[in-house]
Amino acid sequence: MNCSESLRLRSLLGKLWRELHGGSGNQPPPGGSKKGDDAYLYILVIMIFYGCLAGGLILAYTRSRKVESKHDPYHLYIETDWPRNTPHIDQGRLEQHSIH
Repeated sequence: MNCSESLRLRSLLGKLWRELHGGSGNQPPPGGSKKGDDAYLYILVIMIFYGCLAGGLILAYTRSRKVESKHDPYHLYIETDWPRNTPHIDQGRLEQHSIH
């Protein structure tokens, strides 16, 4: 923090102290809006905007990441070639048990 910010901060805190304890005769005009009175609304709108943006990006990322892609060559091999190349283990076990 540089010196100019320190002086501004002290003057701001002094004004706040006087206003809170009623030591200042400067009252805001009734019914009139001060400059920056809608700053909280602006901050709220910006926070909602960035929150929706972050939520949308997270949702898009999670939907784009498929655990197992249907077009993966490994899964295509398992679906098409694996049943033809492997013997039926259950039938072999049944035949062994029926022989004994």
